[in-house]
Amino acid sequence: MQNNIYISNNKQQQITRTGDFFSVLIRVFFLTVMVFMLSHCSNRKAGVDEVDVGETVRDPAEDNDSLIQVTPLVPAAVMTLIQQADEQLSGGGVTDAILTLKRALSISSTSALVQQHLAEAYLADADYKQAMYWSTLVVNQGPDQGSLCERSRRAQALAAELLNEVEIQARALDSIASCSTQQPNRY
Repeated sequence: MQNNIYISNNKQQQITRTGDFFSVLIRVFFLTVMVFMLSHCSNRKAGVDEVDVGETVRDPAEDNDSLIQVTPLVPAAVMTLIQQADEQLSGGGVTDAILTLKRALSISSTSALVQQHLAEAYLADADYKQAMYWSTLVVNQGPDQGSLCERSRRAQALAAELLNEVEIQARALDSIASCSTQQPNRY
């Protein structure tokens, strides 16, 4: 009888050890998954600090001295919302700026200006796929001259670079020059 009890106790110890082993294995697995998830989040936020939309997209386009400048016509309410979104972006409220721009888009759904601001806001938020989507929309449907043309191509090139889309980036960078029409020389 004592042998049976001893064997039974031994089996319980083995089962307990096996259960402890699986418990530790599960904990290690979940810890590893959490480490990978946190490292992904930290990598994503590191990109936010690196992308300065004003410096890489807007500032160079302001110097566009094309003979032809295209200024999109938008309702006053949309311009107010765009200005509000710009203030929110400069204050660090990227999510609020995106929501404000989506409100502007609901008023003027085909506005290349609103779409471009959305692309730049998504770049600032490190959502490069959305930035690529909106900037590509402006490149394909927006003006083909002037500063908005140049901004859209710069935003597309930057989003493509961050998504490792080399061909799209090269096409966007090559097409920046086409946004400018210079006055011919007079003799």
